[in-house]
Amino acid sequence: MSPNELTKGEKVNSIIYGVIVGFITIFFSVLSVFYTKTADTYGSFYLVSTIFKILGDIIVPIGFVYFLKKRNGDVWTFSKALKSIYILLAISVIVSSLGITFSQKVFIPNDVIEMGYQNLMNLKIESMEADKATSSEIEQQLEIIEQQRDFAFTEISFQNVIPPLFISLLLHFVFALLLAFLFRSHIQKKS
Repeated sequence: MSPNELTKGEKVNSIIYGVIVGFITIFFSVLSVFYTKTADTYGSFYLVSTIFKILGDIIVPIGFVYFLKKRNGDVWTFSKALKSIYILLAISVIVSSLGITFSQKVFIPNDVIEMGYQNLMNLKIESMEADKATSSEIEQQLEIIEQQRDFAFTEISFQNVIPPLFISLLLHFVFALLLAFLFRSHIQKKS
């Protein structure tokens, strides 16, 4: 077997860690939805949602990549690291995308989502008025938030789930390339 090929155990580890990362991301997303309805200021909303996004999309995956490397052994060529990391990230993206969509449609009550978007609009208006924004600028921002709200209440369909999922998978491949470069431990020289 080539040193760049993954064993069945390494693939299984990547899948298991990917599922765990996906569920952690769903958890942060659900927390964010519930926080949105109770946020006091737009600044606090922005800060908390940014922290949840950084934790779920960057810090947690990097931590699990580290654990994956330790679990699979210390010798990780770039190719092996890239394959392991991308499996982890791809599975986490699929689990979190489907889980977030499903939880917004099934588990989180519609009134919580509606109250969250209404609070977000109110906070955005207050923030923009404090910054002396024009009424047309405020209207533009409210229109964007209303489009996001309308999308949140649409039915689950192929068009609503699959294209964003593929875009996310592509972006996570770039992230996997970066992480593989950073976490590789063995550079093979060609003879």
